[in-house]
Amino acid sequence: MRWIVPLLLAVAPAQSAVAEASDRISYVLFDGSGDRTMMSGSSDDVRLAERYRAGSSPLLYVRDGAAAYVIRDPALLRRAQAIMEPQRQLGERQGALGRQQGELGSRQAALGAEQGRLGALMASSAPRQMNSLAERQAALGERQSSLGAQQAELGEAQAALGREQARLAALARPQFRALVNEAIQRGLAQRVD
Repeated sequence: MRWIVPLLLAVAPAQSAVAEASDRISYVLFDGSGDRTMMSGSSDDVRLAERYRAGSSPLLYVRDGAAAYVIRDPALLRRAQAIMEPQRQLGERQGALGRQQGELGSRQAALGAEQGRLGALMASSAPRQMNSLAERQAALGERQSSLGAQQAELGEAQAALGREQARLAALARPQFRALVNEAIQRGLAQRVD
């Protein structure tokens, strides 16, 4: 009797992992504006979804295991977009933060190049020039350190956004699954595989 509880504890995580894996579907959602596409899947999914899309019309391509569907119903597409909207907005924030990280990285690279140039000058300089070059190198080092601290703060913010993205995806997954199941049951999902 004592082994039942540990066995149940060992089986429960495996069952939840199987349930979560079976709840995963790949999708590509074109909003119709031509500007925004949301997806969770592979580049093959995007390529296949584009094949079924007419111009810039909205479309939801869903792959559920071996079965693939296209949904064009306007009401269902609006609901899909509403389900994914919090993730889209968070993605925009992640993109903005990523641009800040890239700009900071460019500044760090420029400082690094300047530090390398000064290092080369130091290697071939006369002793009387060494103090001046060393001071400039130290100042660049301080600036590089400051940029590194800023980069670390941005990295922490990006990690927090990543955790929030995972939380939002977990909340959206059952809603999205229900929407796809409804589309299939109502005959609004065209099987395309």
